[in-house]
Amino acid sequence: MGAAPSKAAGPNWRRIRKELHQMWVDPPPFCRPGPAPVTDLLHWEVVIDGPEDSPYAGGTFTLDVQFPWEHPYKPPRVTFQNQGNGSSLISVYHPNINSEGQMVLDIFKENWSPALTIDRLLLSIVSVLYDPMLDYPVNRRMAHLYQTNIKLYEKKARAWTRMYASAPVVSYYPEKGDEQWQEYCDAFTAYNEEMEEMRKWQEKDRLQAAASSTGHTAPRARGLNLVWRRTVAFLQGRPVTVPSTAKKAA
Repeated sequence: MGAAPSKAAGPNWRRIRKELHQMWVDPPPFCRPGPAPVTDLLHWEVVIDGPEDSPYAGGTFTLDVQFPWEHPYKPPRVTFQNQGNGSSLISVYHPNINSEGQMVLDIFKENWSPALTIDRLLLSIVSVLYDPMLDYPVNRRMAHLYQTNIKLYEKKARAWTRMYASAPVVSYYPEKGDEQWQEYCDAFTAYNEEMEEMRKWQEKDRLQAAASSTGHTAPRARGLNLVWRRTVAFLQGRPVTVPSTAKKAA
């Protein structure tokens, strides 16, 4: 039986670079690269655009991502950077985000797994912006308001978003002549090849399904809202009610 990898051997550079490429070419929903080039693979910036149908919609949130030397055995440190006017405190109105900009969730602590990628972490953060986890509030006053008067909570969160997260942030992508230009092109080439291979498999599956069809038509997808609810439910470990696909009786 082989020996376990040494945690002192340093970060998994190949994995971190691959995750950076993923952020360039196929980021998670509502996420995109930060405004500055990545000159240190252990230190990124990422932008989250406030998810639709949430009080953070229209806001732009810059996150600082720092990978520890022991990564992936230890989680990255991810902090919001939106500061109040003339203040060093982070101004995001949310029961799971503290004044230092950290979203306090168990996946960043005892439930961290080396299998978790930055994509999965960012998707978790977006899902909690959309639907707070009230089992882990760091601001109990906000959590209580969310539970007792959600309309007032959302009004305050929208106001804070307008005040502290309304400035536009332009993502940086490598340009021709940049040190990372060839790496950027290679990442897109690999992504396009992967997508082409996926399209071929999907077309093969479609033809096979058509050939074996018994006349039953699969129900159509019911839009982004249901997909998003399923994503949130999966990440938070709870069931989601799926609308019935059966037609109503005439």
